[in-house]
Amino acid sequence: MHSYFLPPRIECGEGAIEDLAVHVKHLGGRKPLVVSDAGVRRAGILDKAIAPLEDANIPYADYTEIEPNPTDISTEKGAALWKSAACDVIIAIGGGSVMDAAKAIRILTTHEPPLEPYYVDVGGRERIRDDMPPLICIPTTAGTGSEVSQGAIITDTSRNTTDRWRKRAIVTPLNMSNISLLDPGLTVGMPMPLTAATGMDAITHGIEASVATRYHPISEGVALQALKMLGANIRKAYHHGDDVTARGEMLLGASMGAFAFQKGLGAVHSIAHQLSTEAPIPHGVANAILLPPVMEFNLSYAMDTYAEVAHALGVNTAGMSAEAAARAAIDEIRALNEELQMPKGLGACGLPRERLPKLAADSMLDHCYKSNPRPCTEEDMLALLEAAF
Repeated sequence: MHSYFLPPRIECGEGAIEDLAVHVKHLGGRKPLVVSDAGVRRAGILDKAIAPLEDANIPYADYTEIEPNPTDISTEKGAALWKSAACDVIIAIGGGSVMDAAKAIRILTTHEPPLEPYYVDVGGRERIRDDMPPLICIPTTAGTGSEVSQGAIITDTSRNTTDRWRKRAIVTPLNMSNISLLDPGLTVGMPMPLTAATGMDAITHGIEASVATRYHPISEGVALQALKMLGANIRKAYHHGDDVTARGEMLLGASMGAFAFQKGLGAVHSIAHQLSTEAPIPHGVANAILLPPVMEFNLSYAMDTYAEVAHALGVNTAGMSAEAAARAAIDEIRALNEELQMPKGLGACGLPRERLPKLAADSMLDHCYKSNPRPCTEEDMLALLEAAF
């Protein structure tokens, strides 16, 4: 018996944000908590996104203290504000960090803190109830797809790790938003490095979901279609940031990639989740650097699917053997990394080499590698880190 969850309601297209007040009222909301971060506010995106609330005279509280890698501490503060301000709906406006934090805040509005009992690695899925407030997600980047995913990645500060903080996941279908508004107008003008990093994050989701071991044929189909859309538009969005059509395709492709990883992820994410506590490496950049060596590691276990990935990304695989096409997929990722000006390795991002053994050990505490097509050991993780260094 298999159990699948389809994504929430999605409104996509330029101007989708204009109906925000209508959606709040439809969900019974009278005073939302708007969760965002300082960068979204500085860029003027937050003001644009909440304008429909002000036009409709809907009062709201705002919480913009979310860090790039949200911690359990900031989510507890957000939940405290929710209660003191008597809010009834949560609106997340931002990238993956903001949306993940909003999911954790949502849990803590009706569940006792701290977050520790709710992480997936301690059986938290079974402890999360459905008596939580509605959540509206409005992504301002095209990468994580957190607006449709079951996961929330939170930096655990309780030092429950090999020697310091690490990222942990809260995973439940109840994390899905009630509605997601995908408005490409909010992503126009996104800086080129951010476009590149978030785009490669979305592509990594599609590729890792394609080869993950869980049986989920729905996700397989969605993952390959997401890769078609992302592969056809990431260069356009990068080089022509005002291309609203390309931005819209990237937004929808990112959401589809996140839906697809219900099937699972892999070793790239188990390692990448650890890196932000060791060096200032954005998650999408870490994924981009790790993806080619992990694909090489998996090649003999996922050759046919990697061949399909190559075709989905737009590589002409006519007349190629499965192995040649699979290797062409890896070459395409390397070519994308080059064109998008990704760092040459983790060392170039400021990661000290002496931290690699610790990172390898922490990667084995993450849940994602368990669905990697090739089984992983701590020694494998260390070898992959060395290859990506």
